[in-house]
Amino acid sequence: MHEFLKRGMKQKTVAGEICLKGTGLHLGRMSTLTVKPALPDSGYVFVRTDLEGSPRVRAIADNVNATSRGTTIEENGVSISTIEHLMAATYAMGIDNAEFHVDGPEVPILDGSSRFYMEEYRKAGVVEQDAELKVLGLDEPIRYSNENGTEITLYPADRYSVKVLVDYGKAMQPQTAELSSISDFATEIANCRTFVFLSEIEPLLKMNLIKGGDLENAIVLVDKVLPQSEYDRIAALCGKESIKAQDSGVLNILKLQFDNEPARHKLLDIIGDLALCGFRFNARIDAVRPGHFANTQFSKQLRQYFKSR
Repeated sequence: MHEFLKRGMKQKTVAGEICLKGTGLHLGRMSTLTVKPALPDSGYVFVRTDLEGSPRVRAIADNVNATSRGTTIEENGVSISTIEHLMAATYAMGIDNAEFHVDGPEVPILDGSSRFYMEEYRKAGVVEQDAELKVLGLDEPIRYSNENGTEITLYPADRYSVKVLVDYGKAMQPQTAELSSISDFATEIANCRTFVFLSEIEPLLKMNLIKGGDLENAIVLVDKVLPQSEYDRIAALCGKESIKAQDSGVLNILKLQFDNEPARHKLLDIIGDLALCGFRFNARIDAVRPGHFANTQFSKQLRQYFKSR
């Protein structure tokens, strides 16, 4: 069961257009993203302006069709990839309705975080619309788990908060991250960048992924100590002359902004993925070993739960 909270609130949209350009993470193609105001009750919709007829893809969990190193949605044969950082920023800004016009198959990865989206949203501003916003509240926990040891639980609460535990075994010490209020997203979470383990780089490249990844938009974590010659070989794959492993275990020129930046980024991801449930809600989210597949499966579960009541 659930109940509606905070009646009298209004839906919101972005006050003006924002525009960002950059490469896509996996295909490495340049694309332009323009976020535009949208009508009440329209939710989040992507528009592929590079395709005939500018087809639309609704950003809802039902349309998720791939979760390898990012979240991809597809509708009527048209897809858009790596949407989670944009979704997280949009949800955290309190924007309920927006159109995302993209002239390519991927949202720009930028610096691998939600930072630039948040900055542009703040410049443009957010406006209330003449439509009621329903914020859902729970009166019982909702749970998801899978065979990989992932557990995500929503507990009844009077505000939106998130706690994440990540555990990659020997590759990295377990980390936790917590966001006590969505209003702190901009200062605590938004600038936390995506990450990859050193051992994953070559396999991902062989899968024709991360073509737009480099050492400035992703943190590379050293999960296996290698000779300098190997680091240099991997640097060449990433278009760099030479790199060294830092004392912090990061293999690039970037420095961690927080000791637990990887866990904070996973928290960012889950906010973006759960935004696809299509409802704004208050709950305490506890996530153990989350990932895009689990996040979006749970988002589908939440969507059905809320729609059925």
